[in-house]
Amino acid sequence: MSDRFSIIPLRDLLKITLKEIDKNNSFLSIPGELFYNPKSNNNHNLKLFGHLLENPIGVAAGPHTQLAQNIVAAWLTGARFMELKTVQTLDELDVTKPCIDMQDEGYNCEWSQELKIKQSFDQYLNAWIIIHILRDKFGWDNDEPGTIFNMSVGYDYKGILQENVQWYLDKMADASVELAQKIEEIKDIYPDVINLNINPQISDNITLSTMHGCPPDEIEQIGEYLITERKLHTAIKLNPTLLGKDKLREIIDNSGFDTQVPDIAFEHDLKYDDAVKIIGRLSQKAKENNVRFSLKLTNTLESINNKNVFPPNEKMMYASGRVLHPISINLAKKLQDEFEGKLNISFSGGATAFNIRDIISSGLYPVTVCSDILKPGGYGKLNQYIENLPSDNTIFDEKHRQKSYEFLKNYAEEVLQSNRYKKTSIQDISIKTDRQLEAFDCINAPCVDKCPANQDIPDYMYYTAKGDFDKAFEVIMQTNPFPNTTGMVCDHPCQTKCTRINYDDPLLIREIKRFVTENAKNNGKNHKNSHNKLKVAIIGAGPAGLSSAEYLRKAGFEVEIFEQKNKAGGMVLNAIPPFRLSNESVLKDIEAIEKTGVKIHYGKKVDSQLFEKLQKEFNYIIIAAGAQKARKYNI
Repeated sequence: MSDRFSIIPLRDLLKITLKEIDKNNSFLSIPGELFYNPKSNNNHNLKLFGHLLENPIGVAAGPHTQLAQNIVAAWLTGARFMELKTVQTLDELDVTKPCIDMQDEGYNCEWSQELKIKQSFDQYLNAWIIIHILRDKFGWDNDEPGTIFNMSVGYDYKGILQENVQWYLDKMADASVELAQKIEEIKDIYPDVINLNINPQISDNITLSTMHGCPPDEIEQIGEYLITERKLHTAIKLNPTLLGKDKLREIIDNSGFDTQVPDIAFEHDLKYDDAVKIIGRLSQKAKENNVRFSLKLTNTLESINNKNVFPPNEKMMYASGRVLHPISINLAKKLQDEFEGKLNISFSGGATAFNIRDIISSGLYPVTVCSDILKPGGYGKLNQYIENLPSDNTIFDEKHRQKSYEFLKNYAEEVLQSNRYKKTSIQDISIKTDRQLEAFDCINAPCVDKCPANQDIPDYMYYTAKGDFDKAFEVIMQTNPFPNTTGMVCDHPCQTKCTRINYDDPLLIREIKRFVTENAKNNGKNHKNSHNKLKVAIIGAGPAGLSSAEYLRKAGFEVEIFEQKNKAGGMVLNAIPPFRLSNESVLKDIEAIEKTGVKIHYGKKVDSQLFEKLQKEFNYIIIAAGAQKARKYNI
C-alpha cells in the first residue's frame, strides 16, 4: 500500500480507454451520456492565443490535471482549457496526506506536483495523444484539437532557470522526438494514429504561480522572462489578499465561514500598488512581443489551519470554493476599475454550474474549476457548466468588453449579498464517518455507514428517481422489515451524512422511504415456498421478534411467535402516539411479515411449562421479550 502515484504507461492507458468506450460507452465509470460533443455545442467556440477553444470551461492546476487519465476524463466530460499541474524545480516532495478537505468551502495544504518533472511532461504528452485519438475515433474535425493545454510553473526565478524546468519548457514547446516514439509504440493498438495531425507543440502559453511572499520585482522578472525570452502567452496568478485586509476580512466575516487569514499573509503577499505597476509594464512587454498578457484570479487564500483534518505541523491551509468566490470577483472588479475594464482576466475561484453564466458574462474567461468537481458528482458536473453558458458566443468579441465590465460591476455587489456564499449551518457539517478508510473504500456511501440498519440508501434513491418504486421497495426490504414504520418515526441519522450537504441541504431520506412504501404496487413479501425443515420459536412480537421472524423466514425456517399481549408491536411501537406513528403503518408491516408464513400466537404468556414444550417442538428458541416496563425520564 502506498499513497504515491502509480503511472499507467501510454499503451495500457490507451487500451483501457478504447476498450471501455467500445464495450461500455464509458471511461473510468463515467457514462458516455456525460461525454461532451463539440459538434452539438459549437455556439461556445472562441479563439484564444490564436487557437480554437471549443468552450471556455476547464480544470485548474490540481488533482484533475496531474495524471493523464484525469486529464482525459476532464476532456471527455467537456473541459477544454487544461491548466496543467504546477511544476517546479524541487520535484521530489513529500506531500502531507490528507492534503485536501472539501466538505463545504475547500482547503488544501499541498502546493506542487507529486511527480518528477519528466514524469509530468510524459503524462501531459500521453493525454495530448489520447485526446487526438479520441477526436478521430468520434469522427470530430481533427484540424485543431479545440483544446488548450496551459502550463503552470512556480515558484521563483532561480528555480525556473534550473536545468529541469528549462528542459520542461523546451519539451512542451517541441515534443517531436518523444511524440514520434510514442506513435511508433501504439500504432498497433490504433493504426490511424500515424495519420493524425498531432501538433508537437503541446503548449505555447503559461500561468505563473508564485509562492506566497514572492517579492514583486521577482514576479515581474519571471513574467518578463516568459514573455520576452520564451515568447509565451503569459498569465500571472494573483493572490486574493490584493483586495486588501479590511475588505477581504469584511467579506469573510459577513459570510460566516471560519476562514482565518493571518496578518502575515497581507504583509508578505504582493501589494496592490506594486501589482498595478507590474501589470502595466508586463502588458506593454506583451504588446512588444506580440503575445497575450493576462491575469489569473485567484490563487487560494492563505489561512490558519484550524481544522482537525490536516496534521498540526501544517500551520497554514489554503482556502478555495464558496468562501473565495465573492473575494475573487471583487478583486476582478477592483483591477478592472483600475484599468478601465481593459484587462484580460481568466478566473478560478468558487466557480460552479450555478454561477458560470455570471462569471462569463463578467468577461472573466476561460474559467477553470477544481473545488466543485472534487465533490460528489465529479467530472460529470462539467456537462451542467456547459449547459448554463451564455448561448451567444459574441460575448467573447472585443467589442463586448465594455458591456462585460458593466455586468461585472453589478455582479460584484450581488455576490456580497447572496446567501449562496454564506455559511448558514449552525454546526460544522461533515460527511465523514468513523469507519476505517481502506483502499477503494470511497465507494461506501456515508449515509449507509450512519444508518443503524445499513440500508442501501443510494440504490433505493436511484430506483425512486427512475420511478421504479417496486424495485426501490425491494431494496429497502433487504435490510428493513419495517419500511412503513421507519418511514414515519426513524430519526434518520443518515441525513446528517448525506453528501448533498456539501452543496445545500440533505435529501429527505426518511420521507422518500415513506413515499416509496405508499406508492410501490408490489410491496408484499412471500417466502412461503422456502423451507429448510428447521423450526424456530420466538418469544415476543416486538420489533426484535418480528425482525428475527422476517429474516428467518427468508432463510427458510418455519417460524412461530408467542406474544402474551393481544397485539404485536411491543412497547416501543405501541407507545408512540398516533399523531407521530399511525396504527395503520405498524399494522401494514406486521401483516406483511405474517404473509411470509410467520405464525403469531397472541395471548400466549410463556411460562416454564410452555417453555419446556417449545424446547421439545422447536429446533431453536429466540427470546425477544423486550422491555416490560417503560423507563421514567428523570425530568
